[in-house]
Amino acid sequence: MLRSRKSKIIALSIFALIQTVYLVLVIVTGRDYFTSVLISASFMILSCSKTKSYLFMQIGLACTVFADIFLVVIEPMIQLPAMIFFSGTQICYFLRIFFETKSKKEKLIHLIIRASLTVLVQIITIIVLKEKTDALSLVSMFYYTNLILNVIFAFVHFKKSPVLAIGLLLFLLCDTIIGLDIMASSYISGTALEAVNSFISGANWAWIFYVPSQALIASSLIRIKEKK
Repeated sequence: MLRSRKSKIIALSIFALIQTVYLVLVIVTGRDYFTSVLISASFMILSCSKTKSYLFMQIGLACTVFADIFLVVIEPMIQLPAMIFFSGTQICYFLRIFFETKSKKEKLIHLIIRASLTVLVQIITIIVLKEKTDALSLVSMFYYTNLILNVIFAFVHFKKSPVLAIGLLLFLLCDTIIGLDIMASSYISGTALEAVNSFISGANWAWIFYVPSQALIASSLIRIKEKK
């Protein structure tokens, strides 16, 4: 575990350099680099103290690794277990944000908003898709709803952990790109379809957002400033 300020700076610098290299590789080659996700999860194991927040974040990163195994490593991809693991990731990040909130009133409001919106989105999904509703669509909407809520609440507490907030925002942008790609093949047509395809085909945007998002999330518990 990293204790001193100097060791934290050195470790973060090396970690940032490695992930920057992977980001450049994604931009240049357009390929996916699963190893970058593994490095993010491993970095947190080495660099954080054993706290409740650490436990939630490590489980969340582990779920992300397993999700990517089903999406990136295994061919052909298996979407349902991947989305279940990604949902577990967002539940873990929610728990970190929730338990780091000191106000009991704010915690209650958070729970009410999250539960209400999650149920509402599930109902809307069933109404819109009707007989086409399946486990994958319900799990995917559960995941995306909680990711959006995590981004919102992370920015509400931005001063507490700006790195986590920005990392989750990049995570959201990554999945929004993937969502647009899926919609482009089924739900979008005409000029809008051309615009979406033109943007998506320009670069591997999903991983351009994904690599730094995981790096920032993994380093979000590192505190450079020593407590007085």
